[in-house]
Amino acid sequence: MSSALAKIEDFPPDPVEFFKEILQAAAKGHPEGFMQEMNLATVDDEHGVLNRTVLYRGLTQDNFVFYITHRYTRNFKNLQANPKACITFYMPDVKDNAGNQSSWQVRLIGATAVELPESEMDALWAKENLAAQIRGHICPCGEPINYDELKAKHDQFLEEHKGKLIERPASYTAWKFQPQRWDFLKVGIDQIADRVQYRLQSSGNWESMHVST
Repeated sequence: MSSALAKIEDFPPDPVEFFKEILQAAAKGHPEGFMQEMNLATVDDEHGVLNRTVLYRGLTQDNFVFYITHRYTRNFKNLQANPKACITFYMPDVKDNAGNQSSWQVRLIGATAVELPESEMDALWAKENLAAQIRGHICPCGEPINYDELKAKHDQFLEEHKGKLIERPASYTAWKFQPQRWDFLKVGIDQIADRVQYRLQSSGNWESMHVST
C-alpha cells in the first residue's frame, strides 16, 4: 500500500485561464473529438436540490460558463425563481506534460445565473445540431408522452423541414453563471487530493490559495 499528497503547481492568477488549461489537457486523450460534460444543480420548491448533467457549451465573451435551455423547462423556472446554482466538471483522465495521469474536479461555487440577452440567441441557435433544433419544437419537457405519437411527430417535422432552416422557437434561451469561487481538485491513484480555490474579492480580483480536501 502507498499514500502521497497530490499537488497543484504553477496555476495562473485567473481561474478561467486555469480551467481552459485543464480542458485542453483533458482533450488530448480524445483525438477523435472531445465533449466535456458538466453537472448543474439548482433549487426547486417541489423536490429541493435538482441536478442534471449536460454538455459544456463554452464561455461567453466575458468569460463566464453558459448553459442553453428552454423557458418551458424546470431548470429555467428554477433559475428564474432562484438564480443561485452550482456547476461541477469532472475530468477523470487528464495527463500532464510528463505523462502522469490525474483526475480533476472543477466547481463553480456560489454562482449566480444571469439570462443572456435575446440578441445573442440567433447565433447560438445556428450552432445547434438538427436533433437539438427539432427537440426544441416537439418535446414537452417533463410531461408524460406516448412514444409512438412522439416519433410520428418527429418524423413528420423532419420530413417537412428537409433542406430548410428551422426557426428558433421563442422558448430558446441561455444563462451564464457568475461564481463567487472557482474550486479545482486534483487527485491521482493512492493520493490525497489537493485543492486550489479562487475567491472573488470585493475589488473584483481573484485571490487563490491551496485548501484542504
